[in-house]
Amino acid sequence: MKTITLEISTDLLNAAHITPEEAKKELAIRLYQLHKLNEKQAGELAGDPKIIEALAWSREQAGRFDLDNFLSWASHDLKTPLNSIIGFSKVMLKGIDGPINETQEKDLATVFSAGQRMLALIGYLVEIARLNNGHAQPAPEDSNVAEILVETTHRWKNQNPSKPLSVENNLTNPVFRVDRAQTRQIVAHMLTYASLRVTEGTVLLSASDTDAELRIRTQSFGKKSVDRYEMDTAMLGFILASLVKLQGGQMDDPQETDDGLLLKIVLPR
Repeated sequence: MKTITLEISTDLLNAAHITPEEAKKELAIRLYQLHKLNEKQAGELAGDPKIIEALAWSREQAGRFDLDNFLSWASHDLKTPLNSIIGFSKVMLKGIDGPINETQEKDLATVFSAGQRMLALIGYLVEIARLNNGHAQPAPEDSNVAEILVETTHRWKNQNPSKPLSVENNLTNPVFRVDRAQTRQIVAHMLTYASLRVTEGTVLLSASDTDAELRIRTQSFGKKSVDRYEMDTAMLGFILASLVKLQGGQMDDPQETDDGLLLKIVLPR
């Protein structure tokens, strides 16, 4: 079996207050959690065949909860009651169950809006859990990005009817080798991220290409939102950066503008 020697500065180990043996064990555990190594391989790397068994035991004894795994399998149960709240409040807003007065309509609109936001936040948490668990590996294939943009922007418009969207397609050769599902996610999340910074205004999506790369940018224009939606943007920013990186691309830091926000990514052809 071939071996590789990994050199780590003693200054780094001292700064982390960790010994070389502990560093090996931490690396083995992390690679196991990321599904990069199986239990036997992690034990070989750590020099302790029972390292994973000991980890599971200590977690059980300490009462620690694996939130990533929980979110992966429990997302349906988390979303079901929220979908009921959103669905029934929408039915009542439409007057299907009978007339409602102005105050009731305002209250129900608040319930409906809050339910939609909470559903989105749970969705982001599930995406983050999948990324943390290594369950979002891309499956690239030759794809027409122009078609992906049309599909994604059409769906986003339907889901966000109060947020006007304009699209500039400047692609000369729209065929790229990308993961179609992840590219749709990236575009939709970029639009949502930009739209969160304005309450009244528009969102612009533009796409262009070179022989080597695809460039997508979203920018919002309008009245700046008072609520910065820190939780939403923090989670969306992590998801976006992770998905772009998985496809070998790069995302610039979001740029606050006078009347909105600018977001740019680049994906290799």
